[in-house]
Amino acid sequence: MGLRRLIGVISHWLLVISILFTILGREVLAREYKLGYINSEQIIARYEAAIEAKKELNTEIAKYEAKAESLKMEYERAKEEYESQQLTLSEEGKRAKLAEVELRKRRYDSYLNEVYGKGGKIDQKNQELIAPIVVKIDSAVSKIAQNEGFSLVIDATKAGIIYGEPGLDLTQLVLEELNREYAPLPSPVTGKLLFVITPIYEANDEAQRELVGNDIRQFVNALLRGKSQVEVVSDKRVDEIIQMRGYANQQIGEQQAQDVAQALAADYCIFGECTKRERRIQFKLGMLDVRTGTALKLQEGEAERKEVLRERVSSTVQALYSALKR
Repeated sequence: MGLRRLIGVISHWLLVISILFTILGREVLAREYKLGYINSEQIIARYEAAIEAKKELNTEIAKYEAKAESLKMEYERAKEEYESQQLTLSEEGKRAKLAEVELRKRRYDSYLNEVYGKGGKIDQKNQELIAPIVVKIDSAVSKIAQNEGFSLVIDATKAGIIYGEPGLDLTQLVLEELNREYAPLPSPVTGKLLFVITPIYEANDEAQRELVGNDIRQFVNALLRGKSQVEVVSDKRVDEIIQMRGYANQQIGEQQAQDVAQALAADYCIFGECTKRERRIQFKLGMLDVRTGTALKLQEGEAERKEVLRERVSSTVQALYSALKR
């Protein structure tokens, strides 16, 4: 969406860097500088304010699209009436009908230009949403750079960084600073472990057709909900966060699972994938400790036919769950 322009705004100073090194040459190079970098695309994708802004912009666009579609239908309907009636209309009637068609067309075209044209309503709304986000990101980058002692921070998205030493990537620190105001309120202490189960990726056509991943996810849900010390976030809520994060309709790997589970303030997350070939089902399930960001266990399983899938998933989940007790 239009928020991608934010990437260019964040990176505008790259030209200044080039000029700086050209002018100061060896004097600059001779001094010791601590250089860091950020990935602005990741920041935009995971910054809660940017996610909310994109959602708000999409809502506005949907309204405009509905109005545009209505005007288009009015124009097409008037055009169809003219074409179907022109053989039976008088010359005066033809002129009146044609004038109506042209009026509907002008209204439609004018609305499209007003909304979608350069400087139109969508551009205006986009700029309105972007402005405070730019300020906040610039402020967060400056704060982290000063606190961590960095002399220069560049944007990996534009600079084409191939390698950077550990500790030079400030993306996560910037995101944590930006998203601090969106931190979830602490939930009441229940003594239970909060689990998130992401969609189980169906890795081939047969698995997709038979919704094998959906079955496995439901089995995992039922098995965990049966444990008195466990609470499971609803699939609907998990899927809403996946949609907001831009992960819908793609494989949820370890990194994405961690991101989603963190947004839901969960303790643990189970994610995975599956395939089905003829009657044989194979699957992998992994479990993350969300609080530490570490993968506790990856467990593979298979079922020679769908009728025994629940039993096999049960054994696999129990193996994953046992990792919590170690």
